[in-house]
Amino acid sequence: MVLLVSETNDITTNEVVAWLNAYGATYQRINNDAYARLHRVALSNTKCNIQVAGIDPSCLKKVWHRRGSLRFLPEPLRNVTNLYPYLKKEEDSILKSIEDILRGQHDYVGSYHKEIENYKIDHLINAKEADLRIPDTLITTSKKELIRFFNHHEGIITKDIRYGIKLHLEDGKLFSSGTFVVTQEMIDTMDTDFGPTLIQEKIEKEYEIRIFFFKNRLYPMAILSQNDTKTAVDYRNYNREKPNRNIPVLLPGEIKEKVLQFIELSELSTGSIDIIVSKKGEYVFLEVNPQGQLDWVSKNCNYYIEKDIAEYLIAN
Repeated sequence: MVLLVSETNDITTNEVVAWLNAYGATYQRINNDAYARLHRVALSNTKCNIQVAGIDPSCLKKVWHRRGSLRFLPEPLRNVTNLYPYLKKEEDSILKSIEDILRGQHDYVGSYHKEIENYKIDHLINAKEADLRIPDTLITTSKKELIRFFNHHEGIITKDIRYGIKLHLEDGKLFSSGTFVVTQEMIDTMDTDFGPTLIQEKIEKEYEIRIFFFKNRLYPMAILSQNDTKTAVDYRNYNREKPNRNIPVLLPGEIKEKVLQFIELSELSTGSIDIIVSKKGEYVFLEVNPQGQLDWVSKNCNYYIEKDIAEYLIAN
């Protein structure tokens, strides 16, 4: 049996399930908005026995952890405002341990671990170790260091280190503006010391590449974002009225090998990698999302990734 962990409205999971049904596969899907009873994690000197949501792990063949995580807290406890943060931390520690145990016993694709612990600095280091070009990067709390970095490059950008800002204020809401160019005027208004901030050199690009990967199979898509002022810095500053053109692209063999090495170093089994192709023809690694969106890559490039995933899950 195949176990799928996802979200109710995840389009990709729904399409993979449609393929599994077409192939007559046996599977069980657990969504993160449903309570999954934790029957037991029983440990002794001779064995480790787990049962979640009535599933016997000995019957499992493969696990695809697509989105979200299991929920072991019943709904009444999730609504106890003062207690919930503590209970959630306890739940997270169990989730990570169960994932590690199941990963050691089964072919486990995807990860709640990797999604939560998605650190740009670690990924940049791994990309460098894989001999991929990375942007010059500075993380600092010092205006003096920021000015030094600014003066050393023709242009610089900033982005969130880990989490986008989502604040609900009394007079409105505050959301992250994504990646944007840092100007001298902005720097002039900053205090001498500030919160940890990530800055990178601005690389003039020919186009961007989104690579979805599943195990060792790569699905690269070129995003022609450079001719739109709204998306020129980062395609994720989406132009909803006039979307960028997205087309399949071939990676040079050398770059493909380096990307696969990065995936191995990062201990990832699936996700999405963002790369820039510069005006000089350099392939520059930006970041990786350990879960990643694949629906738009699959449809724009006619890759039928959902079919490939279903066939992998039911293969011997």
